[in-house]
Amino acid sequence: MPTARITDLAFTAPPPVKMDEFAALFAGDPGGDIVARVIDNSEIGAKGMAVNPFVEDPREWGTGRRMDRGLADARALAAEAVRRALDRAGLRPGEVGLLATSTTTTHSAPGLDGLLDDLGMPPGTEALSLGPMGCYAALPALSACRNWVEVHRRPAVLVCVDLFSPHLQPPPYDKEGAVVLTLFGDGAAAVVLRPGRPGLPGLDIVDTEVLTAPRFAQDLQVHVGDRGLHIRLAPTMPDVVASSVPAPVDALLARNGLGRGDLAWWALHPGGRRIIDRVEEELRLPAESVGVSRAVMREHGNTAGPAVLAVLERLQQAAPLDPGHHAMALAFGPGATLWAMLLRGAR
Repeated sequence: MPTARITDLAFTAPPPVKMDEFAALFAGDPGGDIVARVIDNSEIGAKGMAVNPFVEDPREWGTGRRMDRGLADARALAAEAVRRALDRAGLRPGEVGLLATSTTTTHSAPGLDGLLDDLGMPPGTEALSLGPMGCYAALPALSACRNWVEVHRRPAVLVCVDLFSPHLQPPPYDKEGAVVLTLFGDGAAAVVLRPGRPGLPGLDIVDTEVLTAPRFAQDLQVHVGDRGLHIRLAPTMPDVVASSVPAPVDALLARNGLGRGDLAWWALHPGGRRIIDRVEEELRLPAESVGVSRAVMREHGNTAGPAVLAVLERLQQAAPLDPGHHAMALAFGPGATLWAMLLRGAR
C-alpha cells in the first residue's frame, strides 16, 4: 500500500541564553528567588530566545507587540529550518506540493503561510495552517501530511515553530509562573515527507493512536491575555501523563502485532525533567532513548511543537532504523492529550 516516508528533518533555534544568566534577570523581582530555584532544579542549561531579554525586555509589552514580533521572528526561523531540510533532501522549493505549518504561539491570518513566498514556492503550492495544539502538535500535523502525501504522491514539508520569548510575563512570580519562565524555549523544526519507494531511506509512518483525558484539561492550558500568551501548567501534569501514556502506547502496538520490546528506540517529548522521569519509569524506556530527550531539553528547553522532532532527528541520525524495524514517537499537551506514532525504518 502507499506510504508516506519521513526522509529529512532539521531543527533550529535562536541564539541561546544561559539559564544561570537568565535567572539573574529576575533577581530583584518579587518571586525572583523562586525563579532561581526552579532554574537550578530544571536541568536546562540554556535555551534559544529570539527576543533576548538582556537586549530588549518584553515583559511590559502588550499583546499586539508580542504577536507582531513573534510572527516576524517565527517566519524567519521556520524558513531557516525548511531550507535546511530541503537542502538535506536535495529538493527545490518548487518540487514541494504542500507546506504545512503548525504553531501555538503565533496567531495571525495571513501568518506562517507567508512562508510560501519567503521560500520561493510557486503560487499553486498548497498551504495548511494548523493552529494551537501545544506540545503534541507535531504528531497530528505529521499524520495530516502523511495522508496528503499518500493521496497526492508528491513531497510535502511540515514546519513546526514556537517562540515563547516574546511572551515573558511580568512579576510577581509564583512556583507555577517560575516553571513556565524556565521551561519553554524557542525553536523550529522542518520535516520532509515523500512517497515511499525502494532505495529511498527514511522512516515510514505506520500508525497513530491518541488519548484525550478531558478531566485533566484544566492542568495545562495556553490562552491569549492582555500580556500575550498565558500558560497554565499544573504540577500534576507529569503524573497525569505517566498514568495515561500506557493506554495509547499498548493499543497502538497491539494493533500492529508488536510489544514494547520490539521497538529500537523511543522519541520522547522533552516536556520537562519530571515528565521525562515519570514516563521513563512508567514505560521502562531504554536509557539511550531517554538520554537524547534529556540532551535536547538541556540544550533548548521545551520548544513545544518542534521539541519531539528535535529528538527524532537526533535519534535517526545516531541510530537510523534498519528496514522493517520499529520505533515510537510520543508527545503530550493540552487537553490533556497524548499522541503516539509508530514508525518503521525503510531503505
